[in-house]
Amino acid sequence: MKRIQLISIAIIGMCTMALSAKGQDILDSLEIIYNKILNGEEIQNIPSYNDVNESGQQTILVIGDSTLDGVGRRFNDYAVFNGHTIFTSIWYGATTLDWAYTTELPRLLNKVKPTFVIISLGTNDIGYNDLSVRSAAVKEILREIGDIPYIWIGPISLRTVRDGTKVVNAIREAVGENLFFDSYHRRMARFADGIHPTFEASAHWVDDVVKWMSRPEASHHITMNYPSSSVPFKNYETHKNSYKGKKKTR
Repeated sequence: MKRIQLISIAIIGMCTMALSAKGQDILDSLEIIYNKILNGEEIQNIPSYNDVNESGQQTILVIGDSTLDGVGRRFNDYAVFNGHTIFTSIWYGATTLDWAYTTELPRLLNKVKPTFVIISLGTNDIGYNDLSVRSAAVKEILREIGDIPYIWIGPISLRTVRDGTKVVNAIREAVGENLFFDSYHRRMARFADGIHPTFEASAHWVDDVVKWMSRPEASHHITMNYPSSSVPFKNYETHKNSYKGKKKTR
């Protein structure tokens, strides 16, 4: 009886968190679990803390290459409007190898302690044929992220590379279809360099990513209501092309 009381208290606590999270759906699920406990039935797939709290306020870490100039700017609008805390780390010219084999990502994860990670990376990998190397780098990035919910925004096309789909597919395969947003065939207005999407194009890009994140079958759901306005933006960290980072020792 004492065990049931303790479990009941724990579930009531989870319900309290759920009031600011997924709402009635989670409360209904927890009520079912509670009733099963009272009836002495076996419980499976009890929601984790991340499952229950994923629609509450988040600490979002956004990492990647120069696409973050626009992508980070628009995600900042969403974060501010929805009460999230956001940190963006842009590394100009970075590839998957740079983020995988330096201490930048683990350092940021330890410093920021994000509850959600957004990766916009891979455009500078386009054109390389060492697919197994790129795939291994992606897996190393995901290993560092561990159990933290994340999405990966795939690379955009480059006019200097005829076909970059092999790299895109390698990243998609390593990440998983449900967590990978394919951007490669997207038509976007670009700045004069012909590479980087304009801020307006990036805003529409992120808007579509957010819609994709909110689909029912998405692995993780966080509150991302459409922002009513744009707000001032500054990257949390900015690294130039010449930045090499500190190599991992292992």
